[in-house]
Formats: sequence, structure tokens, C-alpha cells
Amino acid sequence: MFVRLFFLLLTFPVYATVFQPQPVEQQIKESDGIMIGHYLKSKAIKLDDGSIATQMIFKMNKEYGLQSDLFGMDEVIVHYPGGKMDGMEVHVDGVPKFVPGEHVVLMIKSNQDRYWGMNLGFGTFKVVNYGNETMIVNTIFPTDRKVGQMKLVEFERNVKAIKGSSLKIVMAPVYPTETDESGEMRAPASVVEGQNRSIASKTEEVENIEDQPHISVFWLVAFLAILGGIFRLTRQKEAK
Repeated sequence: MFVRLFFLLLTFPVYATVFQPQPVEQQIKESDGIMIGHYLKSKAIKLDDGSIATQMIFKMNKEYGLQSDLFGMDEVIVHYPGGKMDGMEVHVDGVPKFVPGEHVVLMIKSNQDRYWGMNLGFGTFKVVNYGNETMIVNTIFPTDRKVGQMKLVEFERNVKAIKGSSLKIVMAPVYPTETDESGEMRAPASVVEGQNRSIASKTEEVENIEDQPHISVFWLVAFLAILGGIFRLTRQKEAK
């Protein structure tokens, strides 16, 4: 269904899209990938054939079939037909719209080395809290309990049953700390600079103290001895 719809959108100017309802389980079966995550941002691009598409970027929390562990990424780019670029706008009804940070579930197809949103808005679900339950709600048929609503835990169970594998938790990438030639971990430049400044300031203080004029201990003792002798002579004269 997705392939026929996809090529129809790329071949003819489409202004309206007709969706045929089907169970969530069927969409899970047809998908190449599934993602639970949050929408970040989007931008329009031109494809090799000159058509316009919109890249939507999502931060993944869980995924199936997107190989996040292989690529070491926690973000995924999903394409949708249409968009606005260089003064030209191509509008396709049924393409989902998101706000930054929105929690969503996407059904994804892989086509020509790109990920595409399967079935446009019909393959898109918003994650919402309803009472004590977390639900996924379809953007095209939000009130249809058969095709547009499902508990998130039930959805994840269906993915495991249909795909034979659970949704994987996506870990944020960890970047290695830079090491020097000896293999020792290098501290950040800001820390090293701070240490160097501290050492330099201490050295300057010592140098300043050494440069200050000071009185020799020998001459100080001699001066006090002379004062003592003068004091004794004065007392002797007074006694006579």
C-alpha cells in the first residue's frame, strides 16, 4: 500500500490523499522500521529527481529495524513528500505536522537509501496520557478505536509478536575523551589553562617577594647591640 501511494505522490501533483483504514497490526507488519521518540525539527530538500521533500528529525527512545546501535545514533531522519523551498511550495494532504518535543510513534519504510514516513499521517501516532494509561492515537483516525487507538504497552507487545523482536531502547551516543600519545587521558583545555594560570600566579608571587628590599639579620643584631651599649653608658653617667 505504501509503495503505491509513495510513487503516486511523486509522479502526479497530489492535493488530497485518501486513506483506507487498516488495523495497527497490519501497519506493523508492512513497516520496515518503527520508532518511538520526540520530534526535533525539519527542513525541506530537493531530491535527485528535482522533487521537494521534507526531512523531519526525531530523537529516538525506542526503535525496531533502524539499527541505532550499529550507527551509534539516537536521532533519525524521516522523509515526507512536499515542502517549501526556494519560493516553491508543494502541499500534500495527509503529511503529519508536529511541534518540537512532541512524543510520537512512526511507522517507517526504507526506499532508495532513505527512511520515509509510511502511509503519511496514517502511519503516525501521537503518544498521550489518558487517565492512568499511556495511549497511541492516530493522526488521521484519532476517534476510531479499532485503527486509531491502542495502549502503548499493547502496541509494544504486538511489535514483538509480529516482528519477532522487541523495540530496542536507544542509548545516547558516548564520545571518547581525547588521549595523548602516552595513552593517558587528557584534561579539558579549560582545566589545563586554569592550572597553568594558578602555577604562574604563585611563581609571580614568589618572585615579587624575592625582589622586595629586606634588612640583613646580622646588621639588625649589631644595631640593637649598639643601642644597648649607649643605653648602659647613659645610665652610668646618670649614676655618677
